[in-house]
Amino acid sequence: MLEISVPFHCKLKTMVRCRKFFVSITAILTLVGLKIYFDIMDELPIFSELPPTPSEPLRNPLLILEPLQGQEDVSMDTLHDMANKLRRLLVTSDSYWNTNEQHLLDSKDTRAWTCKTPKEPLKDLATYPEPLQLFLQHGGCREYHLIIDQPDKCSHNRTFLLLAIKSSPQNFAQRQAVRSSWGTERSYGGLYVRLVFLLGVAPGQDLSSLIWYENGQSHDLLQWDFLDTFFNLTLKDQLFLGWARLRCPEARYILKGDDDVFVRTSEIVQELTLLGGHQNQALYMGHVVSSAKPFRDPRSKYYIPHSYYAGSYPPYAGGGGYVFSGALTPWLYLVAHFVTPFPIDDVYTGMCFMALGMKPTGHPGFRTFEIPVRQKYPCCSKKHLLLVHKKNPQEILQMWNKLRDHVQHS
Repeated sequence: MLEISVPFHCKLKTMVRCRKFFVSITAILTLVGLKIYFDIMDELPIFSELPPTPSEPLRNPLLILEPLQGQEDVSMDTLHDMANKLRRLLVTSDSYWNTNEQHLLDSKDTRAWTCKTPKEPLKDLATYPEPLQLFLQHGGCREYHLIIDQPDKCSHNRTFLLLAIKSSPQNFAQRQAVRSSWGTERSYGGLYVRLVFLLGVAPGQDLSSLIWYENGQSHDLLQWDFLDTFFNLTLKDQLFLGWARLRCPEARYILKGDDDVFVRTSEIVQELTLLGGHQNQALYMGHVVSSAKPFRDPRSKYYIPHSYYAGSYPPYAGGGGYVFSGALTPWLYLVAHFVTPFPIDDVYTGMCFMALGMKPTGHPGFRTFEIPVRQKYPCCSKKHLLLVHKKNPQEILQMWNKLRDHVQHS
């Protein structure tokens, strides 16, 4: 076999040239591949479950809505246009809520909360838990008789903060604990705080005589003739908004909460007086929940089947307690005509605020979820806390007494 001897320096030069050659070819092929990719992507449509969102969300819808007061047709058309922001929630699905909401947004002549029976009821309704079945059968109506009213609650239009507390009829001790502590009606430096409890009718119990007696002593109950159940809390919110826009139209702020929260009312009043800019008029503040998704476990209290709702929830403030501007009350009530009823009340509230172009503002002082046991009475030791949830009547009174002692000795 013939062997050809090549000097080492010649082999080295050849290897360097080959390496440069292969690097050049690789770079050229990469550029050609990228060119082909971008050409293809320019021709293909972009599919997305969420439409593009504006870079700067609307922060104060009152600038648009308040000039429309008294112009019903124009107001409703404007609210319908604003509600189209809810399309961000509408992932492609044949789920019941998504389909109904799509119809509401596609037609200005369609309304929610009309008390009409759905034309196309859910096919698998019988497989749902009973509370959800009842909601779907009766949840589209917000016309219920007001059994107990407080027509003079906000007389003289001097209410700075209205405490609207959701309570079940049988929760007598919870209500009394609130009245005797942080919910006392009074003036804080000339800023008046008023209190109402929101009630329905107790399922399977006749508590009417006790409720009437309680109201005769306290004059702070609002009661409607609907069944007071967990999945009717959305309805309770809607009935309250309808009442507040007529009875307390000048209330500066409203604190919506449960009857098992503890609130540092004076500190909240002080916080609200310090607000500036758009938050002074258009506020939605509390413990913000972001990127939440429905519970799919049928054993959960919050169970929502995929056949009813698909997608994620909007940002919302935890329903245990949040504050919003009273000036938004009539618009929240009206925009709900374009928001399909939903059984989780705080999620539905977030949907309605989203329809107005608003997101909740987080505040570290609002704790609507359980806090560690070692922080048993945090309202006194943690000065930044304004509201904590899940307290029984004894704990509320103990925290109130501890807070008063802390104030007196500070």
